Amino acid sequence: MANGDPLAIGITQPPFNRADSGTLLVHNGSAFGTQHTAFWVQRLGAPSCSAVIRGDNFSTPVTAGITRAGVMGMGPTTSDGIGVLGTASAGSNLFFGETGVMGITNSFGVIGRALLGLIIDEQGTFISGTGVVGQCDGGVGVHGVATSGFGIIGQSVGRAGVTGKSVNGVAVEGISEQGLAGVRGRSTQAFGVIGESNQGVGVIGVSPTNAVQGRSTGTGGNSIGVSGFSSTGAGVQGDSDTGIGVAGRSPKGWAGYFEGNVVVNGAFYVTGGPKSAAVKHPDGTHRSLFCLESTESYFEDFGEVTLTGESVVVKLDKDFAALVKHNKYQVFLTSYGPEALYVRKRGSEEFEIARVGRGTGGKLRKINVGYRIVARRADLKPARLPKVKLGAQAAEITTPAQIKGKRKRSAKFTPPVPLDALPAAPRIPLPDIKTMAEAKPVETNDESSDSTSESTSLR
Repeated sequence: MANGDPLAIGITQPPFNRADSGTLLVHNGSAFGTQHTAFWVQRLGAPSCSAVIRGDNFSTPVTAGITRAGVMGMGPTTSDGIGVLGTASAGSNLFFGETGVMGITNSFGVIGRALLGLIIDEQGTFISGTGVVGQCDGGVGVHGVATSGFGIIGQSVGRAGVTGKSVNGVAVEGISEQGLAGVRGRSTQAFGVIGESNQGVGVIGVSPTNAVQGRSTGTGGNSIGVSGFSSTGAGVQGDSDTGIGVAGRSPKGWAGYFEGNVVVNGAFYVTGGPKSAAVKHPDGTHRSLFCLESTESYFEDFGEVTLTGESVVVKLDKDFAALVKHNKYQVFLTSYGPEALYVRKRGSEEFEIARVGRGTGGKLRKINVGYRIVARRADLKPARLPKVKLGAQAAEITTPAQIKGKRKRSAKFTPPVPLDALPAAPRIPLPDIKTMAEAKPVETNDESSDSTSESTSLR
């Protein structure tokens, strides 16, 4: 075999070598030198070449269960083995300069397959086999670039398709300049996107317009745009420095609906309609009972006493008196008998109800008297019909132009491009490395072979 001639396996005619099956090159170690690399192939000088090692597989015919790979690497079953390792020295071109491993094809550029399952230790470190591992100290571990398709696709049957982990940075980051979304999660029956955090925020959205937006395309009562749940805290919380913390809008339905008690810490204003209570009627319907409005903020108390003498003293309820101002409160009387009554004295703790006359024949009639007390709130300054400036109306919810309008959606989710199944696991025979290493070299009389090299033929 002359210099530059190919080493053709399986061809027995000169000038090629006469091995008629796959040839295994065995490096059994040496007592001298380093043991980092078994075989080292270098290409030096000009002209520039496209690859130092190239693997072309044009074997025929296509056999079920056999993956025709150009270059295949297999490591031991221990956790420190790597099938194919590609390294590149540091360079200024971050993405399109020196590359450790590059795969170019019409289907899958690089396929990494691990035969072991995913196992995570207590610290959250992956300790099992991994299909593709990208590691970088200060740059990018794995980078996928696509002009019209997908940069990186992660598929999984029972676990996560793509998992990102970071100690101090961002685990998974998606950036889109003019596209639909930086990160998009879609699911047919489960959750499109799940954000989970032990001590921080599960999902956070930052935007000059809508930081977080939820849209529901369903028509039933269970269709919810944004849903929040918490076992002990707030299900949904909205904060704003100068605007509206939480805004609800519905042109035909209810802007807000609360199942349970509601607490408002601050002023409560209603515009465009009355305040009412919906009370269930015996006929099965709900009837509206409207609130009374007044020019000032008042508290009221009601009661009834029996008048037997000329007058009766009524003491203010202690709990009620502690909440109102005691000067100039109003008392309204109702006499449940044919006599005229009036309030003769109003004090800070009591008031007196008296008869206008002694009645017919000078005999005092026993009657019941109802009263209603109206007093200003003690915790507020008196203000009559104060002017109020309502907050600005909630900004209109902007919808990305790509998804405006109604779109017909099929019942079953169809991805934008078909996701082909990964090739089946290659059937890789496991040779007995120890036996091959201890085997004696095969003697040959071919003068064109190099007498100093060793080769072992597998039949």
